[in-house]
Amino acid sequence: MPVYLEGTGKEDGALDKCMAETEIAQVTDQWLQQESWEIYPEVVLAFFPGRPDLIATRQGICQVIECKKSFNLSVVEQAARWRLFEREDQTGMPHLIWVVVQRGRARRSELLMRVMRDFGIGLVTIDKQPARELRFNGETELVPQRYTLYRELAPTIQPGSRRTASNLIDQLNPDMRIATPGARGGETEYMTPFKRTMAEVEKLLQGNPEKELHIDHIIDHLNKSGGHHYGSDRSARTSIPPHLDRLGFPRSKHWGCWFKGKMEANP
Repeated sequence: MPVYLEGTGKEDGALDKCMAETEIAQVTDQWLQQESWEIYPEVVLAFFPGRPDLIATRQGICQVIECKKSFNLSVVEQAARWRLFEREDQTGMPHLIWVVVQRGRARRSELLMRVMRDFGIGLVTIDKQPARELRFNGETELVPQRYTLYRELAPTIQPGSRRTASNLIDQLNPDMRIATPGARGGETEYMTPFKRTMAEVEKLLQGNPEKELHIDHIIDHLNKSGGHHYGSDRSARTSIPPHLDRLGFPRSKHWGCWFKGKMEANP
């Protein structure tokens, strides 16, 4: 059964018939939130190349969604890498994988659809009715854009997901939800394991501005607060101090790795 959604008419591209990847991802995000899924866009994962457009979780179920403007080999390959990647146990395998594209008139490749079925990947297409500006008696009325989502192909439970999906879910944190769905590169802000480690270190130092903290104290705090992204404490001990120097945290002793919080600038 189709799903019907509506914009406001004020979004970027609302008047365009063709949808950008960002718009497709945002419409998909709206659909999933409507069905009570928690959404994590552009997530950086340990042991996995690239960033999935969307990861959605609900009651212990995890699904990954890849969005593209059209149905082609690129998006199928992007979705299928979960099955092709060798270290899936460490990364975690999602229960379900979807591809979402704008609905087109061209005939779909039977070969690509066969690959989708073989890999258990679902397909959703979006039909867009662009926003319109109606003028009557010198006044303009904006009719918002409308979307119809069709579930063309149902996904199947991915092999190994019942055993390893929890590994993927465990990597998700609320601060990963800051990215813009479908945006790439420098177009959006997104959370990485490195950013999370350094944010926790900054929080510790700024929360104790008068206290001297050795790098060992910092690492001990990180381990008690969920850990750090470095492969070992030894690697963290070597790598974190230069970053603190770069961020302007003063060293409180001329010897050793002792740091203090930054003094607030006077207005």
